[in-house]
Amino acid sequence: MVDIVEAVVGTVSQILIGSGRSIGGIKPDIVVEETSRDSLFITNHPVEKGAAISDHAFKMPVECEMRCGWSDSGHFQGYSRAINAALIALQAQRQPFTVVTGKRTYRNMLLAGVEVSTSAGSEYALLVRCLLREVIIVGTSTVSAGSAGTQADAARTGGTTSGGQRQAIPSGAGGIGSA
Repeated sequence: MVDIVEAVVGTVSQILIGSGRSIGGIKPDIVVEETSRDSLFITNHPVEKGAAISDHAFKMPVECEMRCGWSDSGHFQGYSRAINAALIALQAQRQPFTVVTGKRTYRNMLLAGVEVSTSAGSEYALLVRCLLREVIIVGTSTVSAGSAGTQADAARTGGTTSGGQRQAIPSGAGGIGSA
């Protein structure tokens, strides 16, 4: 019974307070800046009056940039190195993950870039600029074209079948171009 109560309280607090920022489950100690970009690609050629404009524009993958930090202080010596290794491993997996920022949750993201800067004063900290990009995932299906008997012009629109070997017909022997 106690486990159920703890689970419900935990779920409610996550909804009310939020689960915090994360990059594929890796939670930063501090987030300095978050930038996101939602873009639409619009074709350059003219659009005929009355045509569907949506046919001439498509949504680009969402991009998000996070400047984050982790510190050995409050954790253990080597914590920042471990986080850096975890970020590189996340990138190397090339599997979509979820990113949570202060404004939005992004699904199907990949870590396009990890930029680390270190100075003498930040040797035991990790300051990272993570470049994240959405992978647009679509579903596909195979549809049968039906049998040749149900098609109006089966020779032109039907499936391919093995016709065996054929011999070329010289153009003067009753083929195309003969008189």
